Amino acid sequence: MLHSEFLQVLERARSLDERLSFDDLRGHAKAFISRRWVVASGHLTHILVPVLDSEQEVEVDVDDDRQTYSYLSPSSRGLLITRPLSGITLYTINVDAWMDEVCGLLEIEPSRRAHSREVIPEKLWHLGDIRVGRTHRFAPIYLARRLPSFDTDWQRALLNAKRPSQGIVLTARDVDIELPNSHQTCGVDRLLMNSGDGMAYDVELLHRLLKGVAADADDPDEYFDADTGDLKLACMAEPKTFKGKQKEVIAMFWKARQQHSLKWSEVVTRTRCQKDPDSVFGPDWSIWLERIENQRGHYRLRTRQ
Repeated sequence: MLHSEFLQVLERARSLDERLSFDDLRGHAKAFISRRWVVASGHLTHILVPVLDSEQEVEVDVDDDRQTYSYLSPSSRGLLITRPLSGITLYTINVDAWMDEVCGLLEIEPSRRAHSREVIPEKLWHLGDIRVGRTHRFAPIYLARRLPSFDTDWQRALLNAKRPSQGIVLTARDVDIELPNSHQTCGVDRLLMNSGDGMAYDVELLHRLLKGVAADADDPDEYFDADTGDLKLACMAEPKTFKGKQKEVIAMFWKARQQHSLKWSEVVTRTRCQKDPDSVFGPDWSIWLERIENQRGHYRLRTRQ
């Protein structure tokens, strides 16, 4: 998918100030240029050409009128070789043009788009805050380049009190990583898709990612009594009572019901419960818990918001 391909180009670049070659654009030069995600900025003056079993550097002559370049073949005396100029054109990255398009595809309201995007230079950007369903709640949308497993700058940035919690960090590909402040990752190519009429975002996936963020007042049909261990969800005909370790696990999930999900390994660490829902609850656990699709080891209560 074109948008994730461009993010992968950014990940491979040593710096976003670096000029990229035609080959660096991974076969998508025409599409990137037409969208102004990259802009032509000069040409190579020397290139390597094959000579027998090795390569030799040669100087090139550029003909702007004909949009070609040429060089004398080092292996065939007097032979002038001419090629399309696009093969040695260099390009600067126009990351804001790409982010503008991503904001548009995600339908981030103009008033909620970030005025200053860069959070960590060349690594993390805040696109803006996306409305959660039809509520007055918003969740931040970030774009990440080379997301690490742990970095103090990342932790500090994602815990910033100026921006809401429980946001989405878009990455070049899906990564399994725990982020602070209840943020979660999502691969760009999983959220943005070709709808047939052009690019759009996956509405159902976005809803699942934001599920729980818009929780409003307490729901009389859904409750948990921490003293008795009684849990009632809209999907359950009758309340169910949990005791001991089961109650501890349910209490943890209830407290996190406004989050997207909990990772089971975190539940194990904090409650010292067994290794999976089957071991803790038996085969009926899916009545009140649901496994999160495409996020291994993540679960949440089956609340209806």
